[in-house]
Amino acid sequence: MAHPRSEEELLSSIEKLRERIAELKLERDRLVGIIRDLKSRMAAVRSRIRDLKSEYLATRDSVRSLVEERRRLIEERRRLIAELREKRERLRELTSRLDVRDADKLRSRSDAIRARVERLEWKIITESLSLEEESRLVKEIAELEAELGRIYESLRKSSEASELRAEITAIRINLEDLGRKIDQLTQEIARHESRAGELRSKIEEQKRTLDQLVAELGSYVNRLLEIKRELQTLGNELGRSIEELKAVRESRARQRALEILDRKRREAEEKARRGARLSFIDAQVLYGTYEDAVEDER
Repeated sequence: MAHPRSEEELLSSIEKLRERIAELKLERDRLVGIIRDLKSRMAAVRSRIRDLKSEYLATRDSVRSLVEERRRLIEERRRLIAELREKRERLRELTSRLDVRDADKLRSRSDAIRARVERLEWKIITESLSLEEESRLVKEIAELEAELGRIYESLRKSSEASELRAEITAIRINLEDLGRKIDQLTQEIARHESRAGELRSKIEEQKRTLDQLVAELGSYVNRLLEIKRELQTLGNELGRSIEELKAVRESRARQRALEILDRKRREAEEKARRGARLSFIDAQVLYGTYEDAVEDER
């Protein structure tokens, strides 16, 4: 059985408990402030992530729209190339029947150019080329077409041939314009994709920041819960120590009252032996119950 603690020991223990409780309350209040700040920062990071995601989705939508537009222009360019092939073939048939000086040499040269152009066009239509390679071939075709134009200008012109050459020229101009638009779209797509990549990186960075804040919050919340449990334990211990101190002081007061009672009983007995007149308290001490006398003294 544990030895009862003295009043001095109890007072020392109570003082230490109160100091520890005060320290824990200060730490608790500090943690509450930190937790409040962390929650505010987490809310700001979540809001930033939402904004970045919204911009990212808008950027991806723009990329899809631009890619679709470029695809449409590429199909249009291929359609014009096919139309150009057809008109050029008709023009070849017309010019093949024309009789001019050096016509054979011109036709031989034009045939070689057309064969080269047809191979390039067939390659564009049938093969899966990179955009850069296809654009290069289209430019080469345009140069060959320009040379063909010069050859055709050396030939005698008919009304239909002139019309076909005008149509071919218009198609080449359209092809050049489409090529510029496709190049511009390609550059714009690259810019948007670069921006989308930057946004993805920023989103991941913000997510890592949020994860770190969540981990910090969990750590502080756990510590706060520990403090609350410790405060409850110390509060209970403080209550028990105070009750114990109260009991010690009551016991000491009771002992003092008993000592006073014994002294007064001896004094009353001495008066009775001398035949002196007894006071009311003297009579109560001599003739009252022991417990009542002690209670009255308290």
